[in-house]
Amino acid sequence: MRKLLLPAAGLVALSVLLSACEVQVTPYAARVGASTISASTLDGSMRAIADNTGYRCEVRAGSQDQLPIEGTGGSTYAASFAADVLTQLVEYRALHEEVARLGLHEGAFAREVAAAQLPLALNPASTSGCVTTGAQILASFANPYRGLIDQFEVDQLVVLAHLAGVTLSRAGITAYEAGHKASSTLSCTSVIQVASASAAAAARARVEAGASFASVARSSSTDPSASSGGSLGCVFASQFTSPLNAVVANLPVGQVSQPVAFGTGYLLLQVTSRPLAPVTQVASAVVLAQQAKLTTLIATVTSKSHVTVDPAFGTWTHASTGWSVTPPSGPPDALLPNPTAVTPAPAAVSPA
Repeated sequence: MRKLLLPAAGLVALSVLLSACEVQVTPYAARVGASTISASTLDGSMRAIADNTGYRCEVRAGSQDQLPIEGTGGSTYAASFAADVLTQLVEYRALHEEVARLGLHEGAFAREVAAAQLPLALNPASTSGCVTTGAQILASFANPYRGLIDQFEVDQLVVLAHLAGVTLSRAGITAYEAGHKASSTLSCTSVIQVASASAAAAARARVEAGASFASVARSSSTDPSASSGGSLGCVFASQFTSPLNAVVANLPVGQVSQPVAFGTGYLLLQVTSRPLAPVTQVASAVVLAQQAKLTTLIATVTSKSHVTVDPAFGTWTHASTGWSVTPPSGPPDALLPNPTAVTPAPAAVSPA
């Protein structure tokens, strides 16, 4: 799933003052086709995000501008934060309508795959400095916002599987496995990492002479896996960094690779077995292979939707990257008591 509220071009700036006791708005924040996104849904989504300290850390770590979620008044949000959250909600609804239009099935298996994928998608980057996990972030989201992002994940996965020509069901993935053995097979791999080509050649000679790969890894490898005999676990060969992916894919089971230059050292690789992957893992691989198409896909389905936005929350406008909610114009935060203080612009409507 896309990182929620971490836009491709730089995260939400954040700022309409939305004090629940002061603001009077229409019953909807936006309309997407025949359905509506209520002002209370928008408010609840902003509260869920604002109250999730782990996610706030991730949002701020991903923002070059380090802008706050809150507005300058008490119990308020920044207008661009509200606009960005509303844009996301419109995208959620538009994609859900596309799933319905295509007649795609969203059964228990699709939700099982989504439940496994969503915490991974929310994991903060290792450079973020955030001491939290995607699972903790997800568990901290209040309902009904948790339900919204769960559904969005399911919608994304079934559409991406559809783009791959696969039905995201247990039967559909089992049929895919039967016809794509190579891409449905895991490589259980071990590694020995040493500093030089000569050291790699010497380690390989020891294994060829009868020493076990695991024992040589324990005594010679500088990789963290040395303590477990060099075992890296069982993953798809495609998950290895190039050129290791090609080496692993083509290495016969039980054979030790020639020394492979990698980083500042050299590696020896051995594939110990190639089991068929569990269907949920194959399903994840199928959809992840289509992940690069997601931004374009969402922009396309959103542009096809007939959208109107309550001017109190902004206007629905088009730019080079697609449609989004542009915050209301008006005085600085410090002078803006609530959205009704802004002169509303005419509502923009995307093509039907």
